[in-house]
Amino acid sequence: MSNPEDWATTVVESNGADLLRYISRRSATERAELLNETLSIIWERRSAVPANPVEARMWSFGVARNVLRQHRRRLTQQKRLLEAIRLEIDGTDTASADPEHSVELSERVRRVHQALRALRPADRELVVLVHWDGFTVSDAATLLKLNPSTARTRYSRAKQLLASQLAEYGALKPPNAPKARADVET
Repeated sequence: MSNPEDWATTVVESNGADLLRYISRRSATERAELLNETLSIIWERRSAVPANPVEARMWSFGVARNVLRQHRRRLTQQKRLLEAIRLEIDGTDTASADPEHSVELSERVRRVHQALRALRPADRELVVLVHWDGFTVSDAATLLKLNPSTARTRYSRAKQLLASQLAEYGALKPPNAPKARADVET
């Protein structure tokens, strides 16, 4: 597209709702601010938006991923600073509750989240990009700057681990478990 403003607008209109869902799954408390920051960066860098719609979508998710990464770093720094101030003021060590976990989740969703947390962070991100954000394994590999074959291997292993974790938590039948059958007298 010849006009970067028009193309950036099209990319944002096409992917805005998906970007919001992507951000919301990773930060329920500040999603509006994080989406605003993501869209601002896309607009500021509109001349860098790839011309291919699929590449533009992946590029946009890459921007959102970087915004989330910076946000997590800021939160970690703030948490450490607040804890240091608390310790300095009154000498107590108080663990602050994460507001995202204060929302009561259904048992099944809680178990899925628990199983996802059992994955390495990089593998968890790969699984979430494929299953919740609708990317192919190859597209997710590109977004995560992985070799596609490496991503396929990690994805396969992560799915196996998830299946066994979910079976362990009682949320899913084990993948290789024998089917239950009634005993028949002969």
